[in-house]
Amino acid sequence: MRLSDTHALPAPLADAWWALNDLDVLREALPGCEQLLEIARDEFVGEMAVPLGLTTSRFTVHVMRRDVVAPHRCTLHFQTRTIAAGGIGQAALALQADGADATRLQVDIAVEIEGLMAQLGAPLIEVAARQMLAQFLARLGAAASARMP
Repeated sequence: MRLSDTHALPAPLADAWWALNDLDVLREALPGCEQLLEIARDEFVGEMAVPLGLTTSRFTVHVMRRDVVAPHRCTLHFQTRTIAAGGIGQAALALQADGADATRLQVDIAVEIEGLMAQLGAPLIEVAARQMLAQFLARLGAAASARMP
C-alpha cells in the first residue's frame, strides 16, 4: 500500500520540524497511539490501537528515524508484529518553508502487510490508514501552530 499527501502546516519551518520530533506532540497527534517511548537515539517503540471496521487491532510498532537532514527531511522505517498480521514500511517526510509562517509537509508512505490481516482486511486497512494520516496531519499542524507566539 502506498499513501502520499502534501499538507500545509500553519507554522514556520523550525516549529514544524520541532513538532515532528517531539514525542509528546507525536503521541497526541497519532490516532490510536497509547504509548510512545524513545529507546535509543532516533529509535522509538509505540503501542497503538487502530479501529478496523467493527474491531480494534492493538499492536506494537518499532520506528527508526534515518536519513535526517534537519529541518528539511527524514525517513521513518517501521515494523510491527501481531498474532494476525505483521508489517514493514517507511515514511519519507519532507518539509519546505512556504513563507515566513507556513511549512509544506510532503508525506510518502509505503507499507507491506503480511499474514491473515493482509488477506482479509486489506481494504479496511487502507481506509483506516488514509483516515489516520488525515487526522495526524491536522493534529500535527495544530500542535506546530500552537507553539507560535
